[in-house]
Amino acid sequence: MKEIQLVATTSGSHYLLFGLDNNISSSFGIQIWITKHGRQAVDWVQSLSLGWVSFLRGDLWVMNQPETLVDRENFFGEKKEFIVGAVANENPNIVKVLDSIGIKTDGTWEVQSVTIPKTLNYPHGMSSRIPTNKFKKREGILRAEFLRNELSTSGTASILDLMRGEELRADSAYIIMKNTSTTQVRLYMVQVNMTSSKI
Repeated sequence: MKEIQLVATTSGSHYLLFGLDNNISSSFGIQIWITKHGRQAVDWVQSLSLGWVSFLRGDLWVMNQPETLVDRENFFGEKKEFIVGAVANENPNIVKVLDSIGIKTDGTWEVQSVTIPKTLNYPHGMSSRIPTNKFKKREGILRAEFLRNELSTSGTASILDLMRGEELRADSAYIIMKNTSTTQVRLYMVQVNMTSSKI
């Protein structure tokens, strides 16, 4: 009995071909096990009397267990970050300056990235972020001003540009927010305040 291990380095369809020389006969059997590392697909998700359960690699997982049993953001035994993407594209035909962001929540967040696509005026696009300590509670909402374009002077992100660079100016922006709490956090609303560009 001979064991052959094949490791795929790309995603997509893969084939295993067997070939024999002319005038050769053979008899063999094949047993195949597929093991996936990294991102995993859930076999099945079902609502039962226990709540939501899922099956992964033949194991039963009860979802949304109380925090006394397991930390939040723990999926199938792995600690994950809670990341939410939001698109700001109100009046997409008008170029706007991104002034501030408001997050209605009961947790703490950071804006991991603000991405503005490249244009003729900004061949590198625009990029920014907002650390957690820049958010202040005002009227029950976390609010922070957008920092500047960290790609103002080159295609490489710069802290100096993040503080003193160009204002974020675009018709649309993709905002990625991150929360790393191990307790339940609710996100109710994301509000992006913009003004029309005067240029």
